Amino acid sequence: MTSEYQKLVRQNWGFLSPEEQALTARTRVLLAGCGLGSSIAVLAARSGVCHFVVADGDTVEISNLNRQAFRREHLGQNKAQATAAMIKEINPEAQVQAIPAFIRAEDAAPLVKQGDVIVNMVDPGPALSALLTAAKEQGKITLFPLNVGFGGVLLAFGPQSPSLEELSGGPETEGDLFLRIVERLMPALPPYLWQFAWGAEQVRRERLAPPQLGVAVS
Repeated sequence: MTSEYQKLVRQNWGFLSPEEQALTARTRVLLAGCGLGSSIAVLAARSGVCHFVVADGDTVEISNLNRQAFRREHLGQNKAQATAAMIKEINPEAQVQAIPAFIRAEDAAPLVKQGDVIVNMVDPGPALSALLTAAKEQGKITLFPLNVGFGGVLLAFGPQSPSLEELSGGPETEGDLFLRIVERLMPALPPYLWQFAWGAEQVRRERLAPPQLGVAVS
């Protein structure tokens, strides 16, 4: 760890031991999707993560700015490349591979090999399932974050975990996968989120973008 890195993380003490900080520095993080992933990337870089693979084929739109880490200067840019640039702003010594393309199912296994921790945020479809399957086969942990209302939900999948299909109660390719997972989790979530169940039905009926807030991402 260079002196510049030590300055960056010197106020992590009390939460991360020197050994844990060293582990953080050498951990490789794969961010599959750079919408919500942009915020995770910025916080991970601030915490001392130094090795990233970031992949996304989407571009930054103004509607993203209510919850994602991008700024107006990033509008129209590829999300993976903009995320990589923000990581380097925080830690110029970070090693970042940006893949400006949507992940396909056949990309999953080689991508997962490049990460120690997999953060899976791709849209519902074959790639989402393929990433989870590849991580299971390679014995790696997959984090599956959702921002819901004023709070966040984080699902962690290991080699023995159920599939997304088992968790959600339906095929993984359905567009309302995230909403079905939230509905299944409702008994464990704050009571005010029962109101969100009505919103979920409106999202399905009117094909609206689901409500998302920046505070939940944070």
